[in-house]
Amino acid sequence: MSTIQTVTETLIRLAKQAIHPDTVLVFPDDLFEVQRTPSVILQGPKLAEDRFRRSQSRLFEQNVAELSFEECRFPRLYHLDFDLVVTVDREAELLGFHESVSRFLQLHPEIAITDQGSLNLTELVPLGGLARVNLSNLRQSSGRIRIESCPVYDGDLRDGRLIRDRTFQFHGDVTEQRTIQP
Repeated sequence: MSTIQTVTETLIRLAKQAIHPDTVLVFPDDLFEVQRTPSVILQGPKLAEDRFRRSQSRLFEQNVAELSFEECRFPRLYHLDFDLVVTVDREAELLGFHESVSRFLQLHPEIAITDQGSLNLTELVPLGGLARVNLSNLRQSSGRIRIESCPVYDGDLRDGRLIRDRTFQFHGDVTEQRTIQP
């Protein structure tokens, strides 16, 4: 499974737990019609490469216990931007969602990605900060969140042995000293 898919699915699961159980993912260019309110939409991800952290070096990981190694190219790092759109019937509900989104971002400054570590979750634009076209009589508010530096590997993994064989040659002489016990 790809890293971007794993990270996006983890974000959706967290948003369903903390913000609203009917949170859905909509792709950036897709038009989405809200079926029922309240509704929480994560629209994205929009990828932006973290060019300042691009590296041509290689990652080299040793496993001394197994006498093996793994080597691959340094991953490309991408920021994943999501527009967070909340649609409700009344303004009072909208204020409640502002609070739950703020609480979500405070409780989850990092997103734990299964066994791969964690990535930072930041708020680029607070909820209510993006001006969106609203062609309905419903109340909408939107903001933007970002998952920072999601690694994408090229899949070219090389592994091998640290020691090829355990035979060795010894040159020189060995002198033994024996002590006699009385």
